[in-house]
Amino acid sequence: MKRLILIAAMAVSPLLAGCLVVHETTRAPSAAPAAPFAERGPIDLRRTTLLVRDMDDSLAFYEGALGLEKYYDQMITSRDGGSQSHLVLLRANDPNIGVLGLWELSDADYAPPPDFTSALVPGEIVLLFNTTELDAVFAAAAASPGVTVLSEPTYREYPGDGVTYEVMVSMLRDPDGHIVELNNRLSPPIEWD
Repeated sequence: MKRLILIAAMAVSPLLAGCLVVHETTRAPSAAPAAPFAERGPIDLRRTTLLVRDMDDSLAFYEGALGLEKYYDQMITSRDGGSQSHLVLLRANDPNIGVLGLWELSDADYAPPPDFTSALVPGEIVLLFNTTELDAVFAAAAASPGVTVLSEPTYREYPGDGVTYEVMVSMLRDPDGHIVELNNRLSPPIEWD
């Protein structure tokens, strides 16, 4: 019986050890472990919702070019029943965080085109997307209707705590003028939990 237990332990041990090693090596060396749920703060940023003029153009960019997955697409009736708006929710790799909402209000087609310059100004937001396929994603995004290229993929270095981050960075404006940064961190590589 002891021999059977020993054989079972030897067979399972590499599998369990592999799981532990995989978990330990998926965290960036400088990253603190995620807080247990009971220790989390009282707030999480789950979604950013952009007001858009044309849902089709926005979906061509975010779903078609960037590859976000649409998981909610509904017409929403106002409380007084007088108007409808269109809400679409998209996500990348996580079902709970990093969600992007696109909201086309009932009178969006009357909104004037965005008035912006190539300069970044206070009060604007920057949506940052990481991709390991920057050349292909950037080309598809830049070719989407209404998109303006601010800068093509360019090598940059950012100082960190004892490390220099090497990143390929590009900037665009989506069809409504929102700033989108597409980047690929080259070194050290991103390791997700």
